[in-house]
Amino acid sequence: MDLKNFIKNRNNKLMIVILIIGIAIIAVSCVLPEGKDEAGGNVQYAGEEERLSDILSQIDGAGRISVMISYESAPTRSFGSYGSDTGSYPVVRGVIVVADGASDPVVRQELAHAAAAVTGAGANRVCVYTRANK
Repeated sequence: MDLKNFIKNRNNKLMIVILIIGIAIIAVSCVLPEGKDEAGGNVQYAGEEERLSDILSQIDGAGRISVMISYESAPTRSFGSYGSDTGSYPVVRGVIVVADGASDPVVRQELAHAAAAVTGAGANRVCVYTRANK
């Protein structure tokens, strides 16, 4: 059987199309960034959030702190010549800080400034809220 006769067969055409679609799906899944959890949200980098919470809680008047950092993309790691690490950090979408002392405008401003400085998020992407009394 030659290639022309193989391609002329309708069933074979369907198999070829399905094969091409399968290869395309595999190729796209290898290229797309990872970092999404099963619910479709970004994977949280809990260690970074905990470190930021710890340091922000040391600001005078801040009290107890909770932090959430939302990322647009997952970090990537690659190695250049001589094994040097050329990894990039994830882009921060936004930061939420909840603090006992955020009702004080000075403390609120210091928390927002510190969170923006550490994460690289613009000031408009950092929200600071007062913790609700329960």
